[in-house]
Parts: sequence; structure tokens; C-alpha cells
Amino acid sequence: MHIKQIWSHIPEHIVPIRELNEHLGLNHAQTKVLEKIHGLKQVRHDRDGDLSSLLGQVLAQVTGHPDVAPTSIKYIIYCHTIQENFPFPMKVLQALKRVYGLQHAIAFSLTQQNCASGLIALHVAETLLPSLEADDHILILTGEKTFSPVVQLIPNTTVMGEASAAVLVGSRGAGSHVVGLTSITLGQFCNVLTGSPQILREFQEIYIPRLCEVIVTAVEQAGLTLQQIQYIVPHNVNLSSWKKVAAGLSYPYERIYTSNVQEIGHCFCSDPYINLQAILEQKLMQPGDYYLLVTVGLGVTFSVAVMQYAETGGDGDDHGVNRFLKPTEVGVNGPA
Repeated sequence: MHIKQIWSHIPEHIVPIRELNEHLGLNHAQTKVLEKIHGLKQVRHDRDGDLSSLLGQVLAQVTGHPDVAPTSIKYIIYCHTIQENFPFPMKVLQALKRVYGLQHAIAFSLTQQNCASGLIALHVAETLLPSLEADDHILILTGEKTFSPVVQLIPNTTVMGEASAAVLVGSRGAGSHVVGLTSITLGQFCNVLTGSPQILREFQEIYIPRLCEVIVTAVEQAGLTLQQIQYIVPHNVNLSSWKKVAAGLSYPYERIYTSNVQEIGHCFCSDPYINLQAILEQKLMQPGDYYLLVTVGLGVTFSVAVMQYAETGGDGDDHGVNRFLKPTEVGVNGPA
């Protein structure tokens, strides 16, 4: 399986974190923690558009690309963190399919793994591709609005921003090769933000060690070492946690791509794909380099994709991911 192309839309309007104090109910000290400790500076906001507009910005790029035949897109997987992110009876995906000539594609959502749903979509795409023709594609779509303070703030951790991304996945041809996929879900933290203080403390204690453990597991399952990983392409939760991950892995912090954390904030499921696009546009990798897409979804799911960068892919079908599809561990729902 290959990631063949990435498109993104980052709204131009910038909102400094300090200007969100009243909206998010933050005092001066809490804002300073977000800025000085967690390294958050600003987020983006699409002031004049709704969810359809945000997603439409990337779909227009996809269907307008000269090398993409819209009829080759057989599935659209929309990944979002907020379970109900548009009001009933609106059917946003169905309307977008009509506007951009994708009525033939089967569209559905993934949301159960929250912000990790974007990488979980790679698992799903891998199971669907063998049923398609060799030149068919699956489109992974991400992006959502911060329509309420409840969905824009993870207390003492991060602030959510608005952006969207589209990822074209195929079984052959050009693009980065998916070497391995590893995801671990620990269900005892399913309501970490609304459960008991003890659950929150336990989650904070295990977050960095378990994330490091999943990264190491993913790399080892792919038959590699961390020394062979050129970049870790992460979600934009904050800078402080990625500094701790770098220390926990004895991995160079400068090779964790965190440039967008201060620029756009944490954009739900879109972060790893937007960051990967930035790395490729800046030509920071050479063909053959290995890299990781890494994200975490509250609930909690740790997800890692081991990738190999290639400007051109193989001519034949690719079945090399299957042996890594089975999650290493699935947590059992515990006390909440």
C-alpha cells in the first residue's frame, strides 16, 4: 500500500492563544502554561466557512489534480474526532460527493479512535484495497470545525485548530510505501476527561512510556531500528510531550517534526498528514528513507505507521502490510 498524494488546506486567519482566554475560560496562568511550557502560540480559524467549505477546499484540489481520475476513487473515509460534527439532518459527505463529482464513491466515517482515527484509516484502507482494481484508490479525508470551547480545549494540554487534509492511497504506483501499522487501544481510559481524578492521573503517568513503547514495537515489527528512522512525523498536541518522547527514546528531538505545533496547533486527525506534506515539500527526506507517522487519540489509542519514502513505487500489487495489521494489544474497558 502506498500514500500516493497529500493535499491540505490551512485557513489564513490566525488566532493567538492569548486571545482565546475568554472564549475558552482560561486565566492568565493557564494561558502561560500553554504558551511557555507546551509551546503553543496560535491556531488557525476558517472564519467565513462551515465544515462543508473546510472539507471542500481539499476535495477541490483532489478532483482538480491532473494526475487523479475522480472515477478511480472508490471509497472516501472521513476521519473525525468529534462524533457529531454537523447537525441532523445534514448529510455533509453526500453533498460534497455531488459537488465534486464523486457520487460513485462509497463514503463513511471513522471516529471511534478520536484523533488517531486518521491513521486507523490506513488499517481500513489496507483491508479494502485487495477488493479493488489495481489502479483504483481510496481517499482519506480529515478536517473539522472548532465550533465550541468544549471541543477546542484539552485542559492543560493543547488547543485545537482548524485545517483539513486529503490522502490518496493505492496499492501500486508512486508514493511512500506503508511498511507496517501498529495500534494499541487502552479502553480503561475511555473517558479520561470526564472520569475520576485517579483515571486522569494514571493516564498522565502512562502516556509517555506507553507511546514510546508503541513506537519501539512498531519499528521492531518492521524489522528496523530507531537509528534507521529519519523522521518522526507526529500529531501537534504540544512541544513538551514530544521533548519527553525524544528523551524516552534517546531519539534526536530535531528529527521529530514539530514546526507546525506553534503555527497551526492541534488540528484533530489532520496533523500527521499536514506535517508529512510539509516535510516532502521541504525535501527533508531522500528516497529510501524510513519515517514514522505517529498520533494518539483520547480513549486512548496509540497509532504508528512505519513508512518508506519513495518518489516512485513498484509496478505490482503490494501486500507487505498485512503482517503488521493486527494490533499489538487491545485494552479491556476498566473502571471509569
